[in-house]
Amino acid sequence: MTKPELLAPAGDLEKLRTALHYGADAVYLGDSRFSLRGKAGNFEGDELRDAVRIVQGQGKKVYVTVNIFPHNRDVRDIEEHMEFLSDVRPDAVIVSDPGVFAVCRKKAPETDIHISTQANITNTEAALFWQSLGAKRLILARELSIDEIRQIREQVSVEIETFVHGSICLSYSGRCYISSFLASRSANTGECTNSCRWNYALMEEKRKGEYLPVFEDERGTYILSSRDLCMIGYLDRLADAGIDSFKIEGRMKGINYVAGVVKVYREAVDAIGEGGEYRMNPRWLRELAMFSSRGYTTGMFFGKQPDHDYNFDGESYRMSHELVGIILKKDGDVATVALRNRLDSADLIEFLSPVIEERLFSVEAMRDHERNSICSARNEDIIFMEAPPEARVNDLIRRKKDFRSAKVEESVASGRD
Repeated sequence: MTKPELLAPAGDLEKLRTALHYGADAVYLGDSRFSLRGKAGNFEGDELRDAVRIVQGQGKKVYVTVNIFPHNRDVRDIEEHMEFLSDVRPDAVIVSDPGVFAVCRKKAPETDIHISTQANITNTEAALFWQSLGAKRLILARELSIDEIRQIREQVSVEIETFVHGSICLSYSGRCYISSFLASRSANTGECTNSCRWNYALMEEKRKGEYLPVFEDERGTYILSSRDLCMIGYLDRLADAGIDSFKIEGRMKGINYVAGVVKVYREAVDAIGEGGEYRMNPRWLRELAMFSSRGYTTGMFFGKQPDHDYNFDGESYRMSHELVGIILKKDGDVATVALRNRLDSADLIEFLSPVIEERLFSVEAMRDHERNSICSARNEDIIFMEAPPEARVNDLIRRKKDFRSAKVEESVASGRD
């Protein structure tokens, strides 16, 4: 069984570096003007050029999204962008519109083209059509089962990619119009307002002002927001079906998410490549529960949904851990840390480092930038603190989200005593 590529989101330069650090084989990114994640940090001009240089300099691959559905007013800008990409030379561009495909062929003929999931490839004939035009890779529609993917794989010779983790739109492969109607911002040009995640109530037209809550019971739900996709337990089946690239969604997510998901899936993909029977490590699920999600589903891969349903259950984001900081430098057992949250002496923290992922460490001593001893530091402070030998430069430091509130309660109780 061939080990698939692990493809990670790079919403900005920091996320790009984080994804590479934790083991991504490739990243995808885009310019806000032509990307379906227009609100991500994104890359333009020299920053995009630098991003391509950084990724390829590490022997990894970088794919640039040009996957909006453009109007006539957008075409000239896309032509100029393709000319720019022809000079920058990413490993591929990702497109969904046939017109953009044609522009890429004309303006950047040497650039490989990947067909976006928004192109809705759900059958072999569609796959063969794009292959006949010269596409290098097909990112299949999210509505396909593993058996349907296998059938397509048997008929085409180009690469196949599927999403394995992250948010799912309750629309056909992401082609949604809710945001356009409710907020006049088109999801298909990268301006999605996530309208499906808003809180909704029902109102009967003759009972104006009487709002009925939308809720879920044993018979079903009308909630628009789905659970997040998670295929960590079934990667071997996807690889056996002939998928060449496993894609993680999340260009809008923070580095805590990018680091944690990429780290877990890196270990899982490597486990596929080791041969023998693929076994999911229970620790992987514990780690995936540390950052925000809407709960998990296996999407459409198995056709009929398993015991848990597809819809988000209405709870707020699940998130057990929060980001504390990033290790910038290490000198022996002393780490220079850029804080992203408040940190106090005696806080219990975890290092997102191989082997010690779930070990707790107490913050015994901290020093500020002048090497003065301190007992507390804030977001954006640079501090010096002890770190275990296993912790590496660029590793993240995290803490249980409820740890600080528990400390406050303990302090209040102590004061009452």
